[in-house]
Amino acid sequence: MTSTVTLRLRQARLLAAPTVRTIGWPALLGGGLIGLALVVAGRLGSADAAPLARWPGLAALALCLGAAWLLDDAASFTVAASPTPLALRRLLRIALALPLLASVWAVELWYATGGAGDLLFGPTARGALSLEFAAMLAFTLALSSLALRVLPDGRAGFAGIVAPFALLALAALLPSRWTLLVLPGDSAWTASHLRWATILAAGVLVLAWTSREPRHRNPRSETDARS
Repeated sequence: MTSTVTLRLRQARLLAAPTVRTIGWPALLGGGLIGLALVVAGRLGSADAAPLARWPGLAALALCLGAAWLLDDAASFTVAASPTPLALRRLLRIALALPLLASVWAVELWYATGGAGDLLFGPTARGALSLEFAAMLAFTLALSSLALRVLPDGRAGFAGIVAPFALLALAALLPSRWTLLVLPGDSAWTASHLRWATILAAGVLVLAWTSREPRHRNPRSETDARS
């Protein structure tokens, strides 16, 4: 067990630098800048603005759009033959990008929930809002990973960008007793975030399941089947 862990850590260390070069950093930074613009626009809006327009979750959605291509790897066909498991390669990509995503989200969250003025979402809501961001990110990566099982040619990001919008549409269409979009102070605030936690857990499970090594067909079996 110890030797396996040591081997995986050594593989991760050796793959770190090449992986950094294959991550789509411009997309991540672009999503962060769009999210920051949305947060600033929300704070500059009037006090009578629609609550959704001032919801920091819109900035989280923009970050997730940038992360939709995180699992796409132009060198996937080359590294597929390596002894490093697919799950470890994907975990490494996520781990390398997570500090940037978390830092940008922290800045956006601090700006959206701090300072003076009329705030719909104050500092006490930061933990719950971060849960929403984590759920959106897990859902996005899960859908991207699922698409990679079918589209292994670097196009899964286009499927991933659907995830945040689909989640937002679902949240808007759900009946009030199952709502995900709740303002702080509402009696459904706690219950709604239990549902966000469920989405987070489901996203992580789907991501883990779809990161298994793909099954390779046995050429001999196919030849026998034809004969």
